[in-house]
Amino acid sequence: MGQITIEIPQKVNRKYRLVSKSSAKEVLSQLEILVKNENQVDDDEILGLWADRKDSAEEIARSLREKTNNRSVKND
Repeated sequence: MGQITIEIPQKVNRKYRLVSKSSAKEVLSQLEILVKNENQVDDDEILGLWADRKDSAEEIARSLREKTNNRSVKND
């Protein structure tokens, strides 16, 4: 007998038992699909973070480089 722990963003405490190996394989398969789809990030989601910026791409890049350089100077 095996166990799977699933953490979800809800207050739930439930326990289920599957006795059929084929049912268990199906549940595992569906869980893997759900997790894979949940962890995928679309380009639109990433680019959306920068969509409302007034700065140009060059200005944003320069600012990010400056912040990175300042961190490395402080760590030395």
